[in-house]
Amino acid sequence: MSLKRSPLGNYAIAKQVALVFLLLCTQLAHADWRAKLDTNSYFTDDVALFSVSRRFSLKDDPTQPSVDHPQQGSDFVFEPYAEIEWTGKNNWGELLVSLDAAGYLFSQKTEYSHGLYELEISQKLPTNTTTRFEYNWIPELFIDKNKFIQPNHNATENDETLSSHFWGLQLDQALTDNLTLRLLSRYGLRNYDHPFEHRDTEFWTLGPHIEWQITPVADLLVGYHYEQGTAKPWVAVGYADDVSYINHYASAELKLRLLEKLTANFIFDYEKVSFTSTNAEDEHYLAEENGYQGEIELLYKLSQNVAVSAGWQHGQRKLNIEPQAIKNNNLWLG
Repeated sequence: MSLKRSPLGNYAIAKQVALVFLLLCTQLAHADWRAKLDTNSYFTDDVALFSVSRRFSLKDDPTQPSVDHPQQGSDFVFEPYAEIEWTGKNNWGELLVSLDAAGYLFSQKTEYSHGLYELEISQKLPTNTTTRFEYNWIPELFIDKNKFIQPNHNATENDETLSSHFWGLQLDQALTDNLTLRLLSRYGLRNYDHPFEHRDTEFWTLGPHIEWQITPVADLLVGYHYEQGTAKPWVAVGYADDVSYINHYASAELKLRLLEKLTANFIFDYEKVSFTSTNAEDEHYLAEENGYQGEIELLYKLSQNVAVSAGWQHGQRKLNIEPQAIKNNNLWLG
């Protein structure tokens, strides 16, 4: 089944997800539910890398395609976020269903504004096992102004946009009271708008995570992802622009409860992307990119239901065929 870029195709996917969500909510009509609202305000020194940097996480989409032409200037970004969650019990244990909607709204570079939508269903089992299903959808994400080179070598500049879908399945197994092993798998599609259809990519991901409560005030999450992405060869024929890749991604997140109401999160991420094009004329031929990113966030609880956060994120990416590394900084208050 091919999920193309057409609005009707995206609408059909959204409709199917909504129907599943409504059916589950019907089953949980008498269950507990909660709502969460969140807002963050950011300053970024590179609008082209902002979305990539913010999703560079074990819990998000760390392999969202990076841009070919970063350093597109700074901006202020507003992020509204809303979540609705239902919990209930069935014959196997506790069932949780949540629906999230969020967006990044850019003050000046408004073409980079976009929405994010996620459905999650998790089931706890009597064996201290939790299974999770996740569907993530980002429609019409503006990547960059990019040069499109036709097979006859004529070049034009066009908007490069894509719609991303991925389906994830996680299996969490409690090994001890303080240690949990997670096995993650994902399948996804990156569908580009005209004229970059030859970049359409199908990808799959496998990886383990370990969650460890070291002490009552310190938690550690470490994980690794192996991912392979393949552009459609029957579409890419004639274009020296094959974005197929192999990705290795690793991350460590340390959470420290410094005071009763104050928590600090420290995160370090690393990835290596090896492009697999065999065309010597391809701009990605023998190309490799290494990315590093560090993050610190402080979270202070004002009350049981209200908290304020502040953070700083610094990243660096270096493509071996480029002369210098590209850096990105993001600051936020939420």
